[in-house]
Amino acid sequence: METVKKFKLIRDIRAEITDPQKTYDDMMHQLNSVAQKYLGMDTLHLEFSFVNRRFIFLLAIMSTFLYADVESAVLAGDVGEVAYNIAVLGFGLQGFAKFDAYVYRKESMHTLVWQISAFLNKKKMFDGLNEIVTANVAIMVLLKRFYIGLYGFVFVSMSSLGLISSLSSGERQLSFGFQFSFLDTSNWVGYLATYIYQVAGILMVVISSCCNDILIVVLYITAMGMYDCMMFDLRELSKLSQMEKSSANKRIAEERIKSVIQQHQEVLEFLELSNETFSLYFLMSLVCMTTAIAILLVALVWNRWYAGLVICFAASSQIFALSLLGTLLLVKSEELIDEVYSITWYDMDLPVQRSLKLFLLMSQHVKEISYRFGVMNMETYVQSHKMIYSFFTMLVTAQE
Repeated sequence: METVKKFKLIRDIRAEITDPQKTYDDMMHQLNSVAQKYLGMDTLHLEFSFVNRRFIFLLAIMSTFLYADVESAVLAGDVGEVAYNIAVLGFGLQGFAKFDAYVYRKESMHTLVWQISAFLNKKKMFDGLNEIVTANVAIMVLLKRFYIGLYGFVFVSMSSLGLISSLSSGERQLSFGFQFSFLDTSNWVGYLATYIYQVAGILMVVISSCCNDILIVVLYITAMGMYDCMMFDLRELSKLSQMEKSSANKRIAEERIKSVIQQHQEVLEFLELSNETFSLYFLMSLVCMTTAIAILLVALVWNRWYAGLVICFAASSQIFALSLLGTLLLVKSEELIDEVYSITWYDMDLPVQRSLKLFLLMSQHVKEISYRFGVMNMETYVQSHKMIYSFFTMLVTAQE
């Protein structure tokens, strides 16, 4: 993270940010407006009702999408066609897991979003801490732009694929294999109706995935920022140990270590709430995206569906992003422990030393990104892709 903050692009974004809290609030309102407009969902207002036309339309699209996938698979003639028809089924199943976080756990989501705003408002008042949170918000802004570009590319490429294929081959071709048996795609009416339905489904998946991924990144970068603020306070505490042993400095040292302990408790509670809110989604993401990649590889080997590589990349990117966030969060917790060890304890008063010893014990209780049965980190990413690679080599061998 510290290396990323030194990038010129990050420095340019930091220079544009005059108020980190306002920049964050504007970002959340932007995402919320998009979610309201296209998905009928809202995370900023508890009084918002999900009984609205857009949300009902979203449910209808997702439900019929699953039906079309399963029906197409049942009617398929061979393994390759089955894989082609259900290639994006994992994204639909993952979409239902989002309802657990955004609908069933709406209050928790609302608490997390506004808790970040309160954290930024509190820290921006102090010069040293303001620099830390501004740098973290700059990373959020950069990643927001990245995700918008990534999912924009996925939407444009996949929604236009069928049209481009149709124009180049002279035959009516769809972007995906899933379709309804009662719509005859051999005539223009059935083809256009199916094509529009597929584009609408892609749009819903892309918008929900983009907003969701940005919010998850924001949550865990904020947690890393909380660790950075604690380490800043510990460095200030270390400086106090080198200063004159006056009663005022002793009191400041005691207050600072109490503040650090309180901040650590807050970050653990924040991470606990984040994990509770998203644990089912993380589990479904790992299972569904890994399965989706495996199915896409079957379609690639049997049907030569090379366009599926774009979806493979998007699915792998989701697992990678979650795993990377988990690893970076673990690194931050280890940096915090190192920061405690670097303090010159013997120069401090006995009460402060006792508090530091307590804090050292507390800091070794690490809270990671959890998916109920395990944790998300780079080891998880490598293990999942090892399984995919083994499956792919088996497919190629069987095909030969």
